[in-house]
Amino acid sequence: MYRSLDWLDLEGLAETGPYPERADRKPGWLDAAADAVLRRTLRPLQSRVWDPAKRFRGIVSAAGVHGSAFRTLSDARLRAHVEQLRGQLRREGVHQALAGECFALVREVAERRLGLSHFDEQLLGGYALLRGNLVEMATGEGKTLTATLPAATAGLLHMPVHIITVNDYLAQRDAAEMGPLFEFLGLRVGVVVDGMEAAERRQSYAADITYCTNKQVVFDYLRDQVAIGPRQSHLRRALQQLGQATPKQAPLILRGLHFGIVDEADSILVDEARTPLILSRLKEDAAGDALRLTAFALASRLTPRSDYVV
Repeated sequence: MYRSLDWLDLEGLAETGPYPERADRKPGWLDAAADAVLRRTLRPLQSRVWDPAKRFRGIVSAAGVHGSAFRTLSDARLRAHVEQLRGQLRREGVHQALAGECFALVREVAERRLGLSHFDEQLLGGYALLRGNLVEMATGEGKTLTATLPAATAGLLHMPVHIITVNDYLAQRDAAEMGPLFEFLGLRVGVVVDGMEAAERRQSYAADITYCTNKQVVFDYLRDQVAIGPRQSHLRRALQQLGQATPKQAPLILRGLHFGIVDEADSILVDEARTPLILSRLKEDAAGDALRLTAFALASRLTPRSDYVV
């Protein structure tokens, strides 16, 4: 469905399973050996002479082409252009020229609705994120605003977007602050925090842009995997989604894993990843409870030193 995003989805989403997600790719021994050689020889030299942002710098001029034209449009005409851009994205895919137009549009809307404008460095960072790269930005360089560029582009492509951060406060704050920008673009914003019921979570994940924490999205993913079961086919899952959920099959919470932007990636992917997240629940055992009560009753009748010795 999203093959136009070739940098994001080289192999396609895992369409053979019941849940859209990227399958793990394990390199063969030859690939691993070649990577080890490159890592020890060429890459240290490359890091000294090569500008990693060079291949993304074209996005600045691509966005600049449309900046002055968008400033002259009224809100109504700008919204009409959003709908036109949706169709172009579906037909053409996200090439650099079209991504530049999307970024220019988001920048103009940000100025009108938030009073903020994306700097060139934020355009570079947003395009690198859209291309599936890790971006380092210092505190105060506007990571929250930068994330709106790839999030809005993927959202206009009808791709569910998760913006994942480290705590509930940041998720709620960012959703509230960036909400007016996304709403102008016709994108619905949801937020998932601790304490929400399954129905509320499902509604928030159904939004175009969902702000959440790493723990919330991981636990909801684990719950969905339990609901799907080990042998459920993609066809059966699709048929169930067309109809109403049966008592034996609860509706899923997520819509799958499509496009994610991870804030504080070093904390979430390194520090937080050291602690495994385990899904567990209490299981009722009426027969076992009866046996334990009987054992307690018998034990209470025993006499120390006569019936047992400690």
